[in-house]
Amino acid sequence: MNESASASLAEIAPASKPLSGPQAEWRVATRTFLRFACVYWLLYSLPSTGRISFFGVIPGAQAYKNVWQAVVQWVAIHAFHLSGPVTVYRFTGSGDTTLDYVQNLCFLVLAFAAALVWSLFDRGRKDYETLHAWLRLLVRYTLSITLFSYGFSKVFPMQFPFPGLSRMIEPFGDFSPMGVLWQFMGSSPAYTIFAGAMETAGAVLLLFRRTTTLGALVSAGVLLNVVVLNFCYDVPVKLYSLNLLLMAVFLMAPDLGKLTGLLVLNRPAAPMTTSGPVFETRWMRISAVFIQVLFIGFFPMQNALRIYWSYREAVLSPVRPPLYGLYQVERFTENGKEVPPLLTDMGRWKMVLAQNPTLLQIRMMDDSARAFASVYRPAENTVVLTGGDKAVFTYSRPDAEHLTMSGTMGGVPLVVNLRRKDPSEFLLVNRGFHWINELPFNL
Repeated sequence: MNESASASLAEIAPASKPLSGPQAEWRVATRTFLRFACVYWLLYSLPSTGRISFFGVIPGAQAYKNVWQAVVQWVAIHAFHLSGPVTVYRFTGSGDTTLDYVQNLCFLVLAFAAALVWSLFDRGRKDYETLHAWLRLLVRYTLSITLFSYGFSKVFPMQFPFPGLSRMIEPFGDFSPMGVLWQFMGSSPAYTIFAGAMETAGAVLLLFRRTTTLGALVSAGVLLNVVVLNFCYDVPVKLYSLNLLLMAVFLMAPDLGKLTGLLVLNRPAAPMTTSGPVFETRWMRISAVFIQVLFIGFFPMQNALRIYWSYREAVLSPVRPPLYGLYQVERFTENGKEVPPLLTDMGRWKMVLAQNPTLLQIRMMDDSARAFASVYRPAENTVVLTGGDKAVFTYSRPDAEHLTMSGTMGGVPLVVNLRRKDPSEFLLVNRGFHWINELPFNL
């Protein structure tokens, strides 16, 4: 195999033996920590609900997940005496559930116990150079594909979409801290794309051995910001993001002394170690290069395409209802009598929001919202609302800016005249970017 193939091979696998020179004996604490880290990161990198793992494509991954779920539930019930819904696995979108913390504690306990037993039976070993190299490979690839997934979901703004019509009319005081974070990120697609580009840059650098330390530094900076945001805005991904940050720290740890000497103490630094593996057989070299190319090509591309098509479907070509838009109620007639727009009248409509084909929202005069499941019959120009009081409304458009809805809700005849509110009327949308500002515009 030529030198270029050997160089490619160096990216996929660590050295099976030292290339030159004797290895220094590791300190006891370093060897013990490596044993602990090996078990912990292996457990954390294997398939689990809510986490990204390239082992997930292996047959039997779901069975492995099921075994761990059973173990964690048993620990939660019998070791911590928990009961009720918190002991049942169900998808909630949160990565900080009680069972998530129990599972992470199980990983820590198992890693600690394994490291203790391992240390007792392997006291004579002087170093773990080869094991450390394989562990770094596992951690950097796991971190890389995770950052690719989160990065692409920002490069194609899916994680933080631009605030929808319902958010535009929601009082700021009604937002949760997480809702504030989602909307301020989504209100600037350019910043969201930049944040995703930084995550993707870290992911790309982590794929290659020679840029691993730089990739770890970039990733650590990005992830530190993510962790702080998650903690400060109560985003339920605290546990996961903290572990990802620790992965980046683990990867750059061997070179921190050199970086500190160079950047802080202004001392010369020795070159970082970039020696690669040497495989003796041709088939192993070819297999390693093939696996590397497959990994580097498949996972990022698969992630990018999956998220792009989701973005194209949900954002670029969304399915919208016939009444799509935000409408201000100009006239509200109940039982043939016009009802004035009094803030104390909780039965009078203030706004109508139709953003989703299966959901229509009505805001009352006190700004409370009522959501109805909606079924449109375009041929009849009617919409059926269910969820509380069932209603059937016929709609018509006197012109492009106005809408009339007439029907019966709760047995009461209603005629509602509405005016469409253009989203560009919102300051958040129309303010735009300005190079020159004579005065701050902070409303």
